[in-house]
Amino acid sequence: MVAMSIPGTASAATEFGDSCVADAPYSPVALFEFSAPGNPLPTAAPASGVITKWKVNLTTEAPEIPTALKVIRQVGTDSILVVGDSTGTIRGGSNSFDTRISVQAGDRLAIHGVGEAPTVICDTEGVDSHLGGFNPAVATGATGPFEEGEADLRVPVTAILEPDADNDGYGDETQDACPQSATVQVACPLIALDTSAKVGKRAVVVLVAGSSEGPVSVKGVVRLGKGKKVTLKAKPKTVVPGRLASLKLKFNAKLIKRLQELEPTQKLTLKITATATNVAGQLSTDKSKVKLKGQA
Repeated sequence: MVAMSIPGTASAATEFGDSCVADAPYSPVALFEFSAPGNPLPTAAPASGVITKWKVNLTTEAPEIPTALKVIRQVGTDSILVVGDSTGTIRGGSNSFDTRISVQAGDRLAIHGVGEAPTVICDTEGVDSHLGGFNPAVATGATGPFEEGEADLRVPVTAILEPDADNDGYGDETQDACPQSATVQVACPLIALDTSAKVGKRAVVVLVAGSSEGPVSVKGVVRLGKGKKVTLKAKPKTVVPGRLASLKLKFNAKLIKRLQELEPTQKLTLKITATATNVAGQLSTDKSKVKLKGQA
């Protein structure tokens, strides 16, 4: 059977594999499961994403057993590619190990004992499962042959699969606090803004500096007197660290008329608000004021 790749990305954390409780040793071969009667979980990754944790349940009286996880991708009728690995020592009871392995839909979980340790299995006592086995010496990034067949056992390993919206190789739910950006894994930073303004006769040019890249908009409000005001807006631009973004607040006819009614010694106040949006959609603002001289 050739594993089929299913398009799409995980939308929420999900578990796949087989959660049976291992109760017997097996020869030191790497085993993976195509299907098994009684296993309610999907045996292959249902979507692309990142494995953030793998688990093995072992009978409580079992000794410590060094064990390796290998995530495999079938690349031919009888060959597999190892796309990632992780190791841990399993003990009686529930065992859980943190990891970070990017996977595609259809990838499967294999385990094997490390060194002289056996591969642990769940003995199904005459009920056959559809399995695959290969040499555990096949390393991550390498391909190797596998054999396919039926046996009365199950492979006791599951994995937690998380989405990876920005394809940075970190699980979005527990490993990536900013899944909107592939360059940041901590909380998405707000864009710190700093503005200055140059006043002209028909417009104010607002220069905006930002701590990180993102769209920025600028508006200005001027009170004309007698309860009247005008609002000016500039065409939005993208602010980039190390460069000033220049946005122009053009005076409208009402403001120009009012300024022409005022003597140069008289002034109106333009209140400027610059607003930036980070990759997570969070807003940050910077406010300033400039005086507009009368132009009579």
